[in-house]
Amino acid sequence: MTRIWTLLAVAAVLVVTIVDEGISKTLSPAEGLHVVQIGHRLSNGKIEPVCGGSYLGKNVVVLGAHCFNRNGKAPDTVRFRNAYGGSTDLSISNFTLHYRYKPQFDYHNMAVAFLDRDPRSTIGNVKPACVIKPHIKGSKSVQLIGLFGGQMDKVDLQTVSSEKCHEYYNPNRKLRFGVLLCCFCARNSNLKNCTDQHSAPLQAIVTRSGKQVPFLIGHRSIGRACGTNTPAVYTRYGSYYEWLETVTGISLDEKDCINRY
Repeated sequence: MTRIWTLLAVAAVLVVTIVDEGISKTLSPAEGLHVVQIGHRLSNGKIEPVCGGSYLGKNVVVLGAHCFNRNGKAPDTVRFRNAYGGSTDLSISNFTLHYRYKPQFDYHNMAVAFLDRDPRSTIGNVKPACVIKPHIKGSKSVQLIGLFGGQMDKVDLQTVSSEKCHEYYNPNRKLRFGVLLCCFCARNSNLKNCTDQHSAPLQAIVTRSGKQVPFLIGHRSIGRACGTNTPAVYTRYGSYYEWLETVTGISLDEKDCINRY
């Protein structure tokens, strides 16, 4: 994974001016082809989004376990965007929550949803994301993607070390032990507003073999990502790397993932 760290450092240099300026950018149709919306199908046929998520491959989407406890019912639909601005909806046939997840706490906020079919059978340009396993240390620039103002939005955030993040989150009812290694912190205090969508993906873009590949760091769990010095807390996928491989049957190895992209 040393190559990933080198590329992440380069990515941080390229986008730091965007963070300093506090600019939020609307996602173009060709970006974030792994990013999905998870929601409920209403009686009028429309989808009510409740969470963000990411496509990992096969018929698998990764999201927060809290998404299955929102509004008193589990989501039943996953919406994929396409490169032309349209969308395709697929049904959730099953889901698995992390075995250590408890709704009353904000730890182990991990789940995978299994769709009724592989989206690549009906959506030509959907691509699975990869997963970063090591804990990112120091200050790096990362990207948050989620719904804001009714459209997909991306912003650049700066990572915050676990030690520093601990200063903002004292142990409380939902975080009894403070910010642990299963969590990750990031913020952009210069940007007034950005998505507050639960389970919105946090990622870094890595360029390899002429491809720009999204590597997932985690998803949003607690707090505001923008407009405050207090960083938001994200569930860190690297802490659940082996669990994800086991329950999905998908290899998250860097080379395997880049070859799939």
